Amino acid sequence: MVHLNGQNAIGLRLGATGAEVSFQTTNIFPDRLEADVGWSWSPGWNSCIVTGIYQFVFPIESGFFWHAGAGAALGLWSYTGKNPTDYKGGVSLAVVLNGGAEYKFTEIPVQVSLDLRLSPYIHRRGAAPWFDLGIGLRYLF
Repeated sequence: MVHLNGQNAIGLRLGATGAEVSFQTTNIFPDRLEADVGWSWSPGWNSCIVTGIYQFVFPIESGFFWHAGAGAALGLWSYTGKNPTDYKGGVSLAVVLNGGAEYKFTEIPVQVSLDLRLSPYIHRRGAAPWFDLGIGLRYLF
């Protein structure tokens, strides 16, 4: 395990279900806290999801790291079908398991990541998926 004290990152995570604004910090805990706000869309479906994940970060070799963590997600969703009576909305709550790999460039303050996120729902309404593969691009500061 590596301690990354004082390193923050902000950027985007694009997954199969939508896009997220992503923030990572090591200023609060010895490891890393990631907070994401995401939007998901498909015909008739819209959702906004807030995710928080505590991650352990491990070095692989120069610039390469892998991470694993767990957290929670809270989502708001809505569905509008073809008829006005098809409109529905609700709240979802999920446990989040996350793991992936990342590369931090030494020449520029940029991090590129690829991760897998499993989000089994505790409370679920709607057709939101609970398996997501994402790619991230973040600015380090």
